[in-house]
Amino acid sequence: MNDQVPEERRIAVTLTKQQAERLRVLGAEVDLSVGLLSRALVEHGLDHADDAEVREAISRVREADRERRRRTGARVMKARHQQQKKEST
Repeated sequence: MNDQVPEERRIAVTLTKQQAERLRVLGAEVDLSVGLLSRALVEHGLDHADDAEVREAISRVREADRERRRRTGARVMKARHQQQKKEST
């Protein structure tokens, strides 16, 4: 029986359609699977995490996620309001 912890960890990441397409195209250009290309890009990003461009990319992702959550919350509240309106009539 092997009691060692695996050295690798699988992480699921949600991408936009555009990001997924860009990964697919770049992977084809460099003859690498999307998974391995993603690993290379993560490694590069981590190695350069203090660079201004990487920090800007992190900020853009943070802001995009906040906006996505805001839109989702607004949509849920609207649906609840409409449901309550139906129930009261």
